[in-house]
Formats: sequence, structure tokens, C-alpha cells
Amino acid sequence: MADKDRVVLSVPARGEYARTVRLAAAELAARTGMTIDDADDVKLAVEEAFVFACARPGVEEVTFAFSLGEGALELVVGPLPRPCETADDGEPESRYARFILESVCDEYELIEREGACWIRLVKRTA
Repeated sequence: MADKDRVVLSVPARGEYARTVRLAAAELAARTGMTIDDADDVKLAVEEAFVFACARPGVEEVTFAFSLGEGALELVVGPLPRPCETADDGEPESRYARFILESVCDEYELIEREGACWIRLVKRTA
């Protein structure tokens, strides 16, 4: 594997594509040498990020940019069309998504740039 291989996947923002994204994420996690448990965490994180993105008004397509490095998988999802919620927003779906992503990823952040929101996740190998 090169220093960092990059794989980009864009899918329609419809639930039937969640499985496609999970399978791609699992295969890429395996390429980084992750354990089955870590790969399951990646699948859960990708699915939650997909659901979070699809719930945004106006989202018709969701883009996942995976960067595979030695010992880590980084994922950036976006751009999403409206600004990121703040850490104290009252939406139960946002709080739940944030809880899951913070629990299963080594790094999780919402990045606001140019009026759009990006989700950045990192999972490291054990």
C-alpha cells in the first residue's frame, strides 16, 4: 500500500445504498489490518455517518472519501448543505449520531467550511 491510498465513493442518499457503503468500508478496514471488531466499528460509523448525511434536507448524494494509511483509516463525508450543528443542539438524532461516532471512532469531528458541513472520522488499528 502506498503511504496513503485514497478511495472515493459517491452514492445516492437513499437507504438502499447503506449496505454498499458498509461493505466498502469493511473491505477497506481489512486492508489496513484491522481486527474484525475494529472493522465492525468502522461499518457502524460509516452507516451512522450515512444516516446523518441522508437526514439533511436537500442531500441527494453522499460522498465518502476514505484515506488508508499504515495503521489507520480516515473518512471524510460531505459536503453537507447546511452548517454543522453545535455540540449542544437539541436534536435527538444528532445527539445519537454524535454519541455513536464518538464511541466507535478514535477521532470524530464536524468541520464547518464555506457554509457546508463535513464529518471527519478516524479509526486506528489496534
